[in-house]
Amino acid sequence: MKWLLVIAVLAVLSEPIAYGQLYPIQTNTVDANTKNLTFPLIAYTQNDQYEVDLTWEPHNILTDKKIIFIFQFYDHKTSAIVPNVDYQFVISQEGKELVRIPGTTLESGDYKYFAFDHPGPVTISLEKIDDTDLSVSYTTTVYQNPHPTGSITIVQPPPNMSDKERTIFPVLEYAFVGVIIALLVWIARDKIKSLFIKTDL
Repeated sequence: MKWLLVIAVLAVLSEPIAYGQLYPIQTNTVDANTKNLTFPLIAYTQNDQYEVDLTWEPHNILTDKKIIFIFQFYDHKTSAIVPNVDYQFVISQEGKELVRIPGTTLESGDYKYFAFDHPGPVTISLEKIDDTDLSVSYTTTVYQNPHPTGSITIVQPPPNMSDKERTIFPVLEYAFVGVIIALLVWIARDKIKSLFIKTDL
């Protein structure tokens, strides 16, 4: 009877342990100012549905320097990559939103560029994950560049196609091709008529 109770308790605990649900690291805010920091930084959405991994290069963020932020979404329970996740990439500093860029990940994740003008604490967030209120945040510090270069022009990478666009795009493509074919037939109609008229003569 004792063993039956032990087996029952282990069975109940086995699933959350396997999925990492008993570990205290689960949070939707990660502090990147801690010692012995390793990349990628890992945060979990409020409902533990997504694990969100974030890294940036170079790791030491300086003002007047282009930083690339790279991120990926995983299923928290299976650790499988979740592609085609809509999100909003947000950077805030001193309570002010510096940038908000919508996007969609692919199998390889996604990335964004940014250059900071001022040193100090910053928050990097991924919000509206999968068009919901889910989010994760990472806090870090921007340091003054000892060799400032001045303002940097940032051109973001081309956006990936979202699921909505994947649904709409083929319909628009077929409609466009249909219009082109109809137009060509209409133009060719007069030429075909003139050929028949010449043949009759």
